[in-house]
Amino acid sequence: MDAKEQRLNVPRTLKLGTFHIGSSFIDLLTSGVLNRVLITDLALAATPVALLSALRYLLAPLSIWAGYRSDLRPAGTLRRLPFIWGGRLPMLLSLPILPFVTGLLAADPSSLLGWGLALFAFLIYGVGTLISGATYLSLVRDSAPPARRGQALAIVQVFLVISFPVAGVIYGRLMPVYDQASFWRLVLIGMTVAFAFIAFALWRAERPAETPVDADPTPPEPFLPLLRQMWSDQRARWFFLFLALGAVSAFAQDAVLEPFGGDVFGLDNGQTTRFNAYWGVGVVISLLGTVYFTRHRAAHEQTSVAMVGLAFTALPLFLLGMIAITEWQALLIPVLFMFGLGFGVYTVGAVSLLAAMTTERHAAAYLGLWSMTQLLFRGLGIFAGGAVRDVALWASGSYTIAYASVFMLEAIGLVACILILQRVDVPGFVRGESRPLGATATLAAADG
Repeated sequence: MDAKEQRLNVPRTLKLGTFHIGSSFIDLLTSGVLNRVLITDLALAATPVALLSALRYLLAPLSIWAGYRSDLRPAGTLRRLPFIWGGRLPMLLSLPILPFVTGLLAADPSSLLGWGLALFAFLIYGVGTLISGATYLSLVRDSAPPARRGQALAIVQVFLVISFPVAGVIYGRLMPVYDQASFWRLVLIGMTVAFAFIAFALWRAERPAETPVDADPTPPEPFLPLLRQMWSDQRARWFFLFLALGAVSAFAQDAVLEPFGGDVFGLDNGQTTRFNAYWGVGVVISLLGTVYFTRHRAAHEQTSVAMVGLAFTALPLFLLGMIAITEWQALLIPVLFMFGLGFGVYTVGAVSLLAAMTTERHAAAYLGLWSMTQLLFRGLGIFAGGAVRDVALWASGSYTIAYASVFMLEAIGLVACILILQRVDVPGFVRGESRPLGATATLAAADG
């Protein structure tokens, strides 16, 4: 492969990255705005709301199946786009259900119809997320030469973290105070913006004849034996544990961060929605800086970057716990910014390792496994955050202790991730990709 073929097609990667702008306008409606409305404005318990947010992640095994099926698509056909569109359209169509949910639960917090519609919306949303997420990552990976795949995934991730704070500011201005009419307008605007960016990103993003240069022509393994083969590698198991604990620890505050601002400091909806902007700016700065300074590193050389990011994400979470206890509001925005700085570094390192911990023949299946891990345990983390908040509030009667408990446990989990990541031999996994399967993997594959 000559130097030109090794070069990343930056304009194409940037166009693919705009997909994440649309995704952020969808995700923020469900993970930020709706949680705040239900928990703070409608005074519902955090646990069932967090469980709704987490529900879509509990279906995460679908991402492995979708990735596996897209890997099997024959040459001369579209491999990734049918799955991406097949997931994103249901996500968009689930959004108009949300205002009906808030209207019903505002009138009757125990409304079975309201909770039933919420469950239905989040199931549709979750299935769509899982079918399209791993296949989108595979499309980005396919678009880049092997040495630049980590860089390509990091670049599209920049769009995600930039657009979250932008969407947060826009939503905060459109609905500074909750009312049903404003929420309807917010949902319709969010749907329109999301569809426009997703359609632009995916327009001619894949050509039917486009297949990996080094694709393996041998028949594919059946699905379950392939999973056993992947799981038989100890490095993959340690990486799974790292991703799982990292997702739980980094996202436990997802459903309670904005209610934290309302319950502890009395901030209104518009002010707490801007929390996403404060830490998102930090993410953008550190993510862009980290991509620049590590641009000459291969994806499998980013373990130390991920460890530094974990440490600098854990510290502000510990400080958030202290802020909750002391109610020292002056430090809130700076610490949220610090959280974003650490999270940006961690994101670059972790995304690069995702690109490295794959094989050419089963790229989407591996990315499906890692996406499933992150989504499933992100969902468990979101639920755990709401549950810890409610249990601590019940035990202490104090909002400060309730929210501090969530933040402190997150910090401890991220520190533990550093120790786990030390056990993952990513360079060894990459070097061993082209070698014959070991005895354990061979038996696992033959067992099916």
